[in-house]
Amino acid sequence: MTGILPNKSQDGGPLAPIVEVRVFRLDRGGLSGVPGEKVKSFQRSALRQFTKDARRISVASGESLGRSLSGRRFVSVDPEPLTGLIPEGGKEFTYALTAVDAEKRSAPLSSFAAIRIFPPPLPPGNLKAELAEKSVHLFWEPPSPQAQNEGPLYNVYRSEKEGLFLDRPRNDRPLSQPLFEETDFVFGRDYYYVVRSVVASGSASRESENSSPLRVSPRDVYAPAAPTGFAVSAEGNVVKLYWFPNEESDLAGYRIYRSESESEGFTEIARVGNAETSYVDKAATAGVKYYYCVTAVDRADPSNESSRSEVRGDRLPSPNPPARKNKPGKP
Repeated sequence: MTGILPNKSQDGGPLAPIVEVRVFRLDRGGLSGVPGEKVKSFQRSALRQFTKDARRISVASGESLGRSLSGRRFVSVDPEPLTGLIPEGGKEFTYALTAVDAEKRSAPLSSFAAIRIFPPPLPPGNLKAELAEKSVHLFWEPPSPQAQNEGPLYNVYRSEKEGLFLDRPRNDRPLSQPLFEETDFVFGRDYYYVVRSVVASGSASRESENSSPLRVSPRDVYAPAAPTGFAVSAEGNVVKLYWFPNEESDLAGYRIYRSESESEGFTEIARVGNAETSYVDKAATAGVKYYYCVTAVDRADPSNESSRSEVRGDRLPSPNPPARKNKPGKP
């Protein structure tokens, strides 16, 4: 419930600072909406009925009043939720409030606010998740059919604490299909999801209770792509390696492998950071042909390593043998 607090007392004079707001509820409706000529008579009758039968359900003062105010706008939550079954046609309630100032003067009772509470839809069932590298796919089973013109819509809620779900759903608008794709998550964290059915009628809507919660724990098991554009070149007395940079956001770096065979026996000889796209092998022996490949690794713990790049090979030239000297007297 929300409304603007009054600024005049019952005698028409200005109110001093308000120190208390009292909220009343009548467990039925029918106190508004009459033909124009009977308005005043009806209002007096309705006020008598409300004053006689309504009961006070909350009082806001001190810190609780401060938390309920934004300027002169007052917000209150009915502290007595409904119990038992709600009739299919709904149940109507009428609310009103009054304010008391620091001089113990009361404002007139506010206008009536009526609301009809309908039974909530049934919650969805069998909530499940499928994990992908960049998304979490949620899907569920619709609730059993109910007496309504259209099938339910759905809202998805998430929390990082079990049992605590914020009021704002993950979807921008109610979903018409029993599935949802979550793309905003961090590997290594635990998330809890629930889904609620939604039944809309005009501008009003009502939600079901939560589905059974589902714990989702995304883990990074997705390796980077293999580096591309790999090339090897013997230059001077070293072998230089080059490759194109990977584009993964969680890239940690690269691992360099070498072998004297093109198809087996590769051993790691170096690791470089994610900003590097080249490496110089200064330990190559002249005259020996070496084969190289490179892999990419991410920041996961344990890290995920890509498949190997293409294998490329080259050799440093053998050193020239020393020139032979002829013995004296021989050609």
